[in-house]
Amino acid sequence: MLKDCRWLLILVLAVGMLGLFPSASDGFDLLKKAKEKVEEKAEEKTDEEMDKILESKEEEEKKEEQKTEASSDTVEDMTLYTKYDFVPGDKVIFYDDMSGEEVSEFPLRWRLDSGVYEVVKLGKEFWIMCTNGGSIRPKMPDAPLPPKYTVELEFYNHGPKFSNRRFEIHWVDSNGRNIGSFKSYGQATSLTINGKSLANKRLSNSLTKGVHTMRIMATIRSIKCYIDEVRVANVPKVENFNPVGFRLGHDYWNIPKSPILFRGFRFAEGGKSMREQLDETGKIVTHGILFDTDSHKIKGESYKTLQGIGQLLEDDPELRLSIEGHTDSDGSDEHNLTLSQNRANSVRDYLISTYNIEPDRLEAKGWGESKPIDTNNSPEGKANNRRVELVKLD
Repeated sequence: MLKDCRWLLILVLAVGMLGLFPSASDGFDLLKKAKEKVEEKAEEKTDEEMDKILESKEEEEKKEEQKTEASSDTVEDMTLYTKYDFVPGDKVIFYDDMSGEEVSEFPLRWRLDSGVYEVVKLGKEFWIMCTNGGSIRPKMPDAPLPPKYTVELEFYNHGPKFSNRRFEIHWVDSNGRNIGSFKSYGQATSLTINGKSLANKRLSNSLTKGVHTMRIMATIRSIKCYIDEVRVANVPKVENFNPVGFRLGHDYWNIPKSPILFRGFRFAEGGKSMREQLDETGKIVTHGILFDTDSHKIKGESYKTLQGIGQLLEDDPELRLSIEGHTDSDGSDEHNLTLSQNRANSVRDYLISTYNIEPDRLEAKGWGESKPIDTNNSPEGKANNRRVELVKLD
């Protein structure tokens, strides 16, 4: 009897002990629950970190948007100009700003070869209109062209439907003969020198309605031609090509709704590189940072010039510059002073934001019309006085 009770006690204790210790399957369940808890905690932590990353990214995007919004007030979109390498010459030799013109009169600063030309108004702007084809020459003395020079001409396109108007910039020799030509007609362009066709490029898109520009940049190595931001010719320097001036040629197809209109012919001598100017004189004088009249918003065509300045600052971390704006004498002293200061500020802000230049490396100063480098009594002199200078600081 006592023996049986002892075995019964052992059995009860054994059952009790089993209750204290889980089975293998129960153990696996506990491990699974613990793992799930750890994973939940990890997910919570990951979510928190991701939220922080997203919040940080949103903040950065907001800052970029604010920067873009702020810069859009002072800089045009330069996306189209990232492959644009035209830089206008430093010294203006001839420039027709259409000042002093009267509607229906022959343009003051030109000589007639043939055809019918007259001054007209489109909106508030003066233009030269050709009404039956012909050619005209700028009133400038014949002389060998400088080793480096640029030519610019604005023309008005009436839209793709009326885009087959021919605009021609000719080089002439000492006998007045055409020895080269850069032509734009519709989507087609061509460059011919000494009777040889050197380039024929078709634009990918028809020209839109509005103002467009033909440009030529000649150096000791090459001649490049452009329609707006597109380079349509790039040829090596041509031997035995010795022009002494220019002629503008036009056709007329008797379409009254699309008259030939052009203006703003500008011929300028190219100068020394920015690095050469800075090393020799301690300052850079540039006419390649462009603004609309009475505006401090930088035009897209300024891209190449600004890129060159940005590169100088990046290459020389010790370089500090004073960005100084200058105007011609048109307008009041106070207006020009404010305008030049705002333009200098726009250039400073652009260089800081685009090239990550430390703000204390750049100063901005507007001088208005107080420091002319040429006369204000001619269109060329005024064009030379409208400039930005970058002066090296100690």
